Amino acid sequence: MNKSLLDRPTPQLVGEEADVVGKSVVCLDSLADVAAGLYDDYAVHILLREGTLAFKMGHQAYRAEPGALIIWTSCRLVSEISPSADARLEVVCVSYRFARSYMPDNNYDVVGNLSLLEDPVLLLTEDEWERRTADVDLLRRRLDNRSHSFHHDLIGHLTVAFFLDLYDVHVRLHRPRQVSDQKALLLRRFIALLEAGEYKRRRDVAHYADRLNVTPKYLYEVCKQTSGRPPLFWIDRFTLTELTRLLKQDGLTLAHIAETLHFSSVSYFIRYVQHHLGATPAVYRQRLKQE
Repeated sequence: MNKSLLDRPTPQLVGEEADVVGKSVVCLDSLADVAAGLYDDYAVHILLREGTLAFKMGHQAYRAEPGALIIWTSCRLVSEISPSADARLEVVCVSYRFARSYMPDNNYDVVGNLSLLEDPVLLLTEDEWERRTADVDLLRRRLDNRSHSFHHDLIGHLTVAFFLDLYDVHVRLHRPRQVSDQKALLLRRFIALLEAGEYKRRRDVAHYADRLNVTPKYLYEVCKQTSGRPPLFWIDRFTLTELTRLLKQDGLTLAHIAETLHFSSVSYFIRYVQHHLGATPAVYRQRLKQE
């Protein structure tokens, strides 16, 4: 992390009385605290005004250019955050607890969330960029005005506008899929299980279907229809992220990693890594050291 991006003023916050963390919406101009894990329970939106931003989501590397909007819906999947020395960015972190209170009345957040887990870098048109920067500028200004009698709700409704403009970008970039309330709830619960770390214990679709009280076939159909991907794709995405993180730690043996992730044997663990990453764990670990 570039040091010039670390030495920044204290972030602007809006408190939520019922939230013990006391931070619902946070505006930053550095990713230092995000990289440190302070905003793992937030949706992180990054407007990259100048410079570049490199990072990894799972085992896949990304590099964003000026004018891009980067959204991390699950910061636990993100690693190796590296802005360039000349990077100038604005970051809006919205806690999921706060967001749920003001979420727009549609199910597009499910489609958007899954697509962002696959590709978190959005290339905006000039008009979309102007709208997004205007949303962020207004939000930052109103965060400062604590004297407003309805400050909490004011920030909440500005956040709704922020989300709706984001959904509009998704509609342009991805073919909109109609999602019923029932299917949206099922997908939210499925992703919530993964975000809670269930993938460390079980990676078979039947297990998740059982936890969600549906058949494996139905979970497959809903996930495929909603996200364009089968449920196993998302299970593996979370698994490979954690697996890569563990392989970076030299002190951990392959046997320990296999046991931590509840693989039935080291040989099965090796086959899994080779199938998904194209190399044995030992070879892939060496590649990680060279990056």
